Amino acid sequence: MYVSKYPYIIFREYPDYGYLTDNRNFGYDTQSKSMIKVGDRVISKSGCVFYSVLSEVPEDVSVIVSRLMPIFINAPYDIIYNDACEFYAELAQGGFVFCNNEYTEWSRDSYFSYANAEPVELSQVVSDDFAYEDVFGETQQLTRVQVDVSGFCNEKCVHCYIPESCKRGLMSLDLFARIVEQCRDNNVLNITISGGEPMINPNLIDFLKLCGQNNFSVNLLTNLTLLSDEILHVLVANPLISVQTSLYSMNEDIHDSITRLSGSFRKTIQAIRLLHQHNIPIQINCPIMKQNKDDYSDVMTWAQSMNIEADSDYMLFGCYDCSKKNLKCRLSLSEVEAVVTSQCESGAYVNKLFAEASNKQLDENQPICSVCSASICISNQGNVYPCEGWQGYSVGSILESSLLDIWRSSERVLMLRKLKLGDFPQCVSCDYIRYCSPCLYRNANENSGDFHKVSPYFCKVAELQKRVVEQEICKRNN
Repeated sequence: MYVSKYPYIIFREYPDYGYLTDNRNFGYDTQSKSMIKVGDRVISKSGCVFYSVLSEVPEDVSVIVSRLMPIFINAPYDIIYNDACEFYAELAQGGFVFCNNEYTEWSRDSYFSYANAEPVELSQVVSDDFAYEDVFGETQQLTRVQVDVSGFCNEKCVHCYIPESCKRGLMSLDLFARIVEQCRDNNVLNITISGGEPMINPNLIDFLKLCGQNNFSVNLLTNLTLLSDEILHVLVANPLISVQTSLYSMNEDIHDSITRLSGSFRKTIQAIRLLHQHNIPIQINCPIMKQNKDDYSDVMTWAQSMNIEADSDYMLFGCYDCSKKNLKCRLSLSEVEAVVTSQCESGAYVNKLFAEASNKQLDENQPICSVCSASICISNQGNVYPCEGWQGYSVGSILESSLLDIWRSSERVLMLRKLKLGDFPQCVSCDYIRYCSPCLYRNANENSGDFHKVSPYFCKVAELQKRVVEQEICKRNN
């Protein structure tokens, strides 16, 4: 029997158990949801040892057992061999390891392929093991870290929330390696690499390789205009890497007017097609603004034709220096209403919004938002901040404290975690709260840094969402 690790499985070892999971919580799927998803598995301490000795190249069990013998020195060979076969066969049935009677190399296309038209079904073992959420509960386990590796960007997007004066600095390889080491020590699962434009950093390939060597899920946020053959090779080699990019319009002139970089549309489209050809998971984001409000849906249609995940969003927020210079392109309330009304022509969209609103739990003791509950961000100079878009609010520095100390002990982190819905009485009593997601950095960026002050714009957006959706529901019922 030949056994190996699957390169799309993430493994972490804790004091009392081990944890195996796939990339479903972090990677980008196709629209048909055709990526293999095996779920979570908690394994024993001895199971951690059995898993850790596996290679990414299929090996005969006898070879693997030879590495286990010096570890379990008091156990006979036959017992170790039989236990190994049983353990690996069970994990293989759940999709966590490769196991086959003959030597066969793993194919990336068997895990993720844009050609898959139907969801992949995998027979799983019924297990009493706990899921990740059950294991960690509400303990603010750090699972995601976003790292800004480049302040510079070759595009100058009209809606960008990063002030021009702050678009500078490149992360060094030494600093990134220090972050990776601390993330690994703290069992972080996902690292998001962002900017600015991360491909401007000459160390990006080394960054990606470091993440691969340490078994991290990686999201690369990039405009793709600088994609090289060398970077593509690294992306192809690691199935735990997903790419997120922005495409504003299928009209070249409109797209380039938003990025303010001539030729950016052609380069981004070409790169998307190249990643698609190599079955690299992509998500396309299409922020909706005045420039593309009439044709953003063409991006959604094109992405669907390619079986690529895509999302559109009209909730633009201000620059983190509180200048609000980027909000000239934000939709007016009447324009938002037109977009929402158009989207609500889809019954599925109405059902989604209505179900989310109906099922929303409203407890004044619940956190106001998810800030610092599972993720945190680090700038290219080592400054730590709560979440993307809130770089102006420092909670520490990786150059002065460890990531774990900041996560556990920063006064600002602890204060943000304590904020409850009840601390925002105007939200608790609002008739539109079910259609709203209060956001601290949106508040801060539009109210001179005061995150307690709610921006009226988003309140009015929630109001019109509720009105439009309930009108559609009423029409349907009549």
